[in-house]
Amino acid sequence: MDILQQFFKHLHIHEEALQKEITKYATITSHKKGEHLIVLHEYIKVLKIVLKGKVRVYQESEDREILIYYLNTMETCTLSLSACFDDCKSTVNAIVEEESLVLNIPVRYVNDWCYRYKSWNTFTIKTFRDSYLILMDSYSKLAFKTLKERILDYLLAEANEQNHCTLTMSHQQIANEFGTTREVVSRLLKKLEKENLIHLGQKSVQVIR
Repeated sequence: MDILQQFFKHLHIHEEALQKEITKYATITSHKKGEHLIVLHEYIKVLKIVLKGKVRVYQESEDREILIYYLNTMETCTLSLSACFDDCKSTVNAIVEEESLVLNIPVRYVNDWCYRYKSWNTFTIKTFRDSYLILMDSYSKLAFKTLKERILDYLLAEANEQNHCTLTMSHQQIANEFGTTREVVSRLLKKLEKENLIHLGQKSVQVIR
């Protein structure tokens, strides 16, 4: 099935007129790992929807980064979507984590389609709602769990997603997920290792189940 047809099916876009407009005005681009899709403080000119792949959305301050959320197949950045309605600058960066295909829709159509097409309005509302739930979950973890517990949860989730107990990642990469320093992460990982919850290797972490 054509990737656009998969997109229409996933979002339940049944209006033929909207399908034609998306086909006419949107473009599809491919991106390699490490490419920036969204840059902090730049105006949002197009709404980017991940058709295939994985994108990391994060904020940075001085020499630290903190993860906001990941975009997976058929997802878009809520913060970028909101910028489409107000012609404002991006408050986040987005970088490709896995080779990705991206649908690019000029912002001038995004707002208009919400009024004209029910399916697009539904997609917009669902995107805001899902992101709100993700952010609330992150806030709850931040408020009620220690950093050590959050790091262990993160490692377990990554192991489940990759279907592999040994994760190839540096202490700095983990630190970037939580907006902290490599030294703090290294100390907490050693504590988890002493508790026989993980095993540390050279730029790798093995989750013990």
